[in-house]
Amino acid sequence: MSRHFVVDLAGRVVAGVLTLSFVVPALAGVYPTTTNTRITVFSDRYILAGRAFDDLNLLEKHTTAMRARAVTLLVCGPRVTRSLKAAVERFRHVPVQMFVLDADTPECSSTASLAIPVREGDGQRPYGIDDEAVERYWHDLMP
Repeated sequence: MSRHFVVDLAGRVVAGVLTLSFVVPALAGVYPTTTNTRITVFSDRYILAGRAFDDLNLLEKHTTAMRARAVTLLVCGPRVTRSLKAAVERFRHVPVQMFVLDADTPECSSTASLAIPVREGDGQRPYGIDDEAVERYWHDLMP
């Protein structure tokens, strides 16, 4: 190998390292990672960071954008089984914790309303739940 080649290669490696040392921290600011995401689960909606979602697909998009490494589900109110089981199934790729809260806790008295409901009319809220897939997941988990 010629000396010119070695010097040129070393210069390129140093330039690459310097470039990465500036790019990687900049990207970390653009795509922050959330260690734990808290989602409050009601029978007809989910609350994430003060925003109400009546569609599990939209909730998943926002949670994915936050790059959550874990999800904590805070369970509030009666008839929440469908919403809770669907959320656990949807976020199965990250650790999930569940806490059942008393009705008088601040999280359960959330007044966050839906800015724009996903849709009006037919179907049971929250929307975006594939009930058959959820039941298969839970059946496979606990045969």
